[in-house]
Amino acid sequence: MTRSVFEYSSEFPFSSKEVFDWHKKESAFQRLSPPWDEVRIIERSNGIEKGARTVIDVRIWPFWKRWIAEHTSYTEGTSFTDTQVTGPFAYWQHEHKVSSITENTCSLTDHIEYTLPLGLLGKIFASGMIKQKLDRMFRYRHSILLADLQDSVIAKESLIKNVVVVGASGFVGTNLCAYFDSIGLSVKKVGRKKSTTKDIAFWDPIQGDPNPEIFENADAVVHLAGESIAEGLWTNAKKKRIRDSRVLSTESLCKVLSSLKKPPKVFLCASGTGIYGDRKDELLDENSSHGKGFLTDVAEEWENACARAFESGIRVVNMRFGIVMSPAGGALKSLLIPFRLRMGEYLGNASKAYMGWIGMDDLLAGIRFCMQNEKIMGPVNFVSPNPVTNHDFIDSLEKVMDQRTFLPVPSFLLKLFMGQKAKELLLASTRAYPKKLIDQGFNFRYPTIDVCLKHILGL
Repeated sequence: MTRSVFEYSSEFPFSSKEVFDWHKKESAFQRLSPPWDEVRIIERSNGIEKGARTVIDVRIWPFWKRWIAEHTSYTEGTSFTDTQVTGPFAYWQHEHKVSSITENTCSLTDHIEYTLPLGLLGKIFASGMIKQKLDRMFRYRHSILLADLQDSVIAKESLIKNVVVVGASGFVGTNLCAYFDSIGLSVKKVGRKKSTTKDIAFWDPIQGDPNPEIFENADAVVHLAGESIAEGLWTNAKKKRIRDSRVLSTESLCKVLSSLKKPPKVFLCASGTGIYGDRKDELLDENSSHGKGFLTDVAEEWENACARAFESGIRVVNMRFGIVMSPAGGALKSLLIPFRLRMGEYLGNASKAYMGWIGMDDLLAGIRFCMQNEKIMGPVNFVSPNPVTNHDFIDSLEKVMDQRTFLPVPSFLLKLFMGQKAKELLLASTRAYPKKLIDQGFNFRYPTIDVCLKHILGL
């Protein structure tokens, strides 16, 4: 059967060497994987050179399919090709070709030849869908490549080169480590599971303080570890784990960092906009007063736990995260399931509640921005400059996905089944504004909810 051909090409304001070398990075595959596609990396070996092998599991709803690809050709600085050994296609070959235009510009062309399974039936019923899916994928990939190359220029000019990420295996941590690597920073990961990999260090806060050697030569430390507030009911035991995993680990970490002969230049510690509590339509910046509630209490203690690092002369940034937008995890992933079942916004006053949100890529770039900007310290709101109500969010999601909902979710049901968690996490109104980021000139690539949803959903 005749093979189908798909090609996607873009020009980049970078040399062909810069674009080609970026693809050699360990993080490149993860950075290029669209967040709307469920992919599990099983094995990767030998980079992109001939003989290299990639094994992944891809979700073809409702099943997982093993995809094994082998790099079958490689020309330094010009091209590399991977060919499917086994997977969802009857045939698949993907050539990545970089061509110089001028000394400082080039083009990247992704050329794919493939044959669908099931012969003529596969071509009749899936051909259009596959080409649309490939167009979405490579539009996303090229935009990420361009953004990371642009941020790598800024990273080269900064004194921050070596970064330690605590909580590296979490939702944000996994993405942050890949992003840091892709822009040229040296990253050491710290997690609670022991690993033989040289760039992954072990620390379980329950067992005591971290080994000071982990932080030798670190220019920056980013602390993201903590019990998930989204998973499970907020029992008394759960709330204690949420509090202790944040406060006690931060106190322990700051004790070690402050005692180092050469402490890091900056310590960035996660926090949350929950510190403001339920504030209706009040616009909240970093100077706003704190609210009331469990999340407020936890965030206050969490930020206060950084005092020892600050007193020792380390610049401290308390990153008050809003809702991080990505279909790969967090709140949006959970919301997409009922949304696809036509379940929509909350009824009553909850539909008017504001949510402070931020796209994953803006969050990562914002962390890099604060890490490298010596003028930024203390609390920083990591939210878009355009907060939306729950009603506006669902309205935007309907428009972007071209799908209407007709089953509203009564607030009293959420409170009945989820208790305090629903009241503080889902129904509270927090209209947070990123004043410090805006004042310091941070550029949001996805400042409105419509633009963000289109990017992360590939629509």
